[in-house]
Amino acid sequence: HVMRIRTIKPEFWASESIGRLSRDARLLFIGFWSLADDSGRSRGALPYLSGSLFPFDSDASKHLPRWISELEAEGMVRFYKAADSNTYFEIPNWLKHQKIEKPSAPKFPAFGEESGSIRVVVGEGSPLDQGSGIRDSWSKR
Repeated sequence: HVMRIRTIKPEFWASESIGRLSRDARLLFIGFWSLADDSGRSRGALPYLSGSLFPFDSDASKHLPRWISELEAEGMVRFYKAADSNTYFEIPNWLKHQKIEKPSAPKFPAFGEESGSIRVVVGEGSPLDQGSGIRDSWSKR
């Protein structure tokens, strides 16, 4: 995977919608910018996100579903399954957050009519992925 250098605008810190997020969800959102292609999309599998953005935090995988839910509730990210059956995320207001001088071609499929919105199942008793703490249950919205 390729991480990209992105910019955090000063307005980010004063945004009320950002202020409604936990500090960890804010950090995750900034991390999503580094993963996203120039169209604001990236792979969205939980093990990939945890390993890419929090490689030194063994507990991150169990918190990711909650942090993602916070971002979804504020409309800052959308997770979906594409026609290839893989999970991706998209930052709907990508160009509000980033100015891309010379955008490259999209590397990941866009959310579309054939895509299904999904969300991470958060709650006690959800099945876990071989003890890794990654919740493997995704449900259609």
